[in-house]
Amino acid sequence: MKVLISAYACEPHKGSEPGVGWNWAKQIAKFADAWVITRANNKEVIEKELKKNPDANLHFTYVDLPKWMTFWKIKQRGVRTYYYLWQLALLKEAKRLNSSVHFDLLHHVTFVNDWLPSALALIGVPFVWGPIGSHPPFPGNFHPNNKSFILEKARVLTQKIFRFIDPFFYATLFNAKQIIPINRQIQKKYPFTLVSTHKFNPQLAIAVDALQEITNLKKEQKNCSVISVGRLIYIKGFHLALKAFSEANKKIPDMILKIIGDGTERKNLEQISLNDNLTDRIFFLGNISRENVINEMNKSDIFLFPSFEGGGMVVLEAMAAGLPVVCLDYGGPGEMVTDECGIKVKPISPDQTIKDLSDALLKLANDTELRKRMGEAGRRRVEEFYTWDKKGEFIRKLYEEVLDEHHL
Repeated sequence: MKVLISAYACEPHKGSEPGVGWNWAKQIAKFADAWVITRANNKEVIEKELKKNPDANLHFTYVDLPKWMTFWKIKQRGVRTYYYLWQLALLKEAKRLNSSVHFDLLHHVTFVNDWLPSALALIGVPFVWGPIGSHPPFPGNFHPNNKSFILEKARVLTQKIFRFIDPFFYATLFNAKQIIPINRQIQKKYPFTLVSTHKFNPQLAIAVDALQEITNLKKEQKNCSVISVGRLIYIKGFHLALKAFSEANKKIPDMILKIIGDGTERKNLEQISLNDNLTDRIFFLGNISRENVINEMNKSDIFLFPSFEGGGMVVLEAMAAGLPVVCLDYGGPGEMVTDECGIKVKPISPDQTIKDLSDALLKLANDTELRKRMGEAGRRRVEEFYTWDKKGEFIRKLYEEVLDEHHL
């Protein structure tokens, strides 16, 4: 089987979108001849990894837009516009490769995005679209400031406009033989309701490697250590995490909170810490390597993640590390975490949510055995449902169904 994969974001040993692109491609290469088109700025790290760990079934080609078309793109600013335009370069390269390789199947993997199109849908070869998804709506009463309110309104409006009026999006939607949404809620949104429900095969975009033995780095550390990881943006709910920790700290003063990540909300979050006189209890570690993130998890007792996002790969990594999870009963984390492996809080109002998150922290901080039981249950759940090998089995079966139907 020859498969062409579109993976705009694709890097080894990374989380989030780059990790999705890399790991889906690696799983596909286990049973197929996999060709991946990705961005040129991914080349160095990919070639270095392939030199270290060769894979005869995995081939990469790298494309980018001319520099004169990208002067306006600065870091994350304009990335979605660039991605949309990048589809033109993808289309040209995909047609060139298909003329010589003659692919059996085309598969869009990243971005994990349910409102922007994929050029692979225009090639005329059986096409799989997904994983796709987007963050669910951020509840209006939970916004930490006016800026986040405006950003959220703009995000939702932009997505609706593209889904409603972009003919390229409709071509992607209707040409897809199978669609892989990250949850079942996506197929209930317009215009996904226009296609048959038989086209949808829900599957999370994220997973983790096979479980490793837990390395306990806490040693003689007696205080309860809470950890939270992610980009410091409004949708992650870190303002709720700080307020909940502040309340819990009043009853257990020696608790500490480590926050890993960076982003536009960092200054606001640091100000909350300062206002609550918790600068000696809350530590902002910034962006650190994935290896160091795992090490910090192994030093911690509880994983706190009050995010409103649709994914949440870091939640699975925390569960794999044997940490009980405190999260919202909302979006991706609300689906991944069960009552056996964590405590979920329904976000009804900010005050109620902060209190319930604080109560959850206190319950776990005061019960070592409960933390242990939940941590073990989390590891079992990850091993049963959320490893990359399980993802590979899903992809292989889906491809077989698509090709069987195509050859009827």
